[in-house]
Formats: sequence, structure tokens, C-alpha cells
Amino acid sequence: MLMSGAETYRVQDTMLRILSVSGREKIEALALSTMLIVSLPREEKGPLSMARGVRDRSVNFEKICAVNEMSRAFVSGKISLEQATTELQNIDNAPRFTDLAIIFAYSLTSGGLTLVYNGTLLDGFIAFIIGLILGVAAILNTKWKTPYFFNPLLGGAITGILAMFSHMLLPQTQVDMIIIGSIMPLLPGLTLTKSIRDILEGNFISGTSRLVEALLVACGIAAGVALGIGLFPIK
Repeated sequence: MLMSGAETYRVQDTMLRILSVSGREKIEALALSTMLIVSLPREEKGPLSMARGVRDRSVNFEKICAVNEMSRAFVSGKISLEQATTELQNIDNAPRFTDLAIIFAYSLTSGGLTLVYNGTLLDGFIAFIIGLILGVAAILNTKWKTPYFFNPLLGGAITGILAMFSHMLLPQTQVDMIIIGSIMPLLPGLTLTKSIRDILEGNFISGTSRLVEALLVACGIAAGVALGIGLFPIK
């Protein structure tokens, strides 16, 4: 669930719900933005504690909902432990969106939002092309396992450079509309929303870390766009 973008309080609630089936008391479950910690009481050798790191993170609401439904079915006794384990493995191995679908989503978001923000059809078309390139760059960054904040920095630079280059070729284009629409797929809106929800739920460590993450991503995008604009100053 953490790998799929769930809030930490939702993950903790799911963990505690599953562990409650054991019938033991003083069960502890802690979810941070990059780590899970579980502690179970044992009479013979003392408490059993386990920690697992979460390194790969994305957004997949389908997996979050599937795990939530599985946990409720397991707690209610509708499925056994073996069935729950198999179901979790199936959810984890479920196919994600294809690369082509991701690229098209970047393009459609960039081009469509450019039109929404009062850009012209030409602005929308250019933003659509920029979105294609951003989608390809995002997929390559994932496959090459580049640093987390490199993707927004590179995406901002690509957007700034291509927007300015298109304006040099077609002076009637609006650079601001193209840039605003093109960077929308890169913005950390979901991360910011989850950070606020975690803070409101009292998970200050996870909420604050997500908030800092969102700010750093936004700064990376801004730095990349500024770099791209700086290479093609408007006279």
C-alpha cells in the first residue's frame, strides 16, 4: 500500500486490522513514508519486532483498494491465511499500466490542461508533444533508477527548453501557457494532499516528510524550467 501511494494512517489501520486476528494484545504497527515496523508479543522469547523498508513508490489506487478489500475479507473470516497470502501476491504482481498508456496520459494531461488554461490550439499541440517527451523521460528514469528528484528537474528543463524553442520558431505561441500546462503531470499535488491528511491524522513524521518531499519536487521543477528559460532569453 505504501508503494502504491497510500496514506500512512490507512496503512497502519490495515496492518492493525490484520494483526488483530491473532487475538494477542499490545500489538504495535507503525507506518512511515519509507518504512514499516511491526511488534508482536511473545511469551517464550519476548516481543517479536520486524522492520521493512519501502524503496519503490508510485501511485496505484487499484492496488490500495484491492489490499483494503482483502484485509476486510480476511478479518471477517471469509478467506483463510493461505488465501490472503495468495491474494496479496496476485495484487503485488498485477500488471501496471503499459508504457504507451503512461506516455499518452502525460501527453493528454499536458495538452488538455494547456487548453483549459486559455491556451490556443497551437499551444495545446506543442504541450501535447512536450508531454510525449516527458512521458518517455519518466519511463526511462524509472528503468534506469535515477535519483528520485532527477525526474522533476529533468522534466522542468525539457519543458522550459522546448517551450522557448517553439516560441522562437512560432512567435505567436504563448510560452507561459505551454509551460503551465506541460508541467502539470510533474506537480506533486497528490503528495501534498497526502501529507496534509497524515498531519491531520496526527502522523507528524510521515506528514512532514511528505510535505518536504512535495516542496523539493516543486523546487526541482522550478529550477529545471528556469534553466530552460535561461538558455533562450526573450528579448
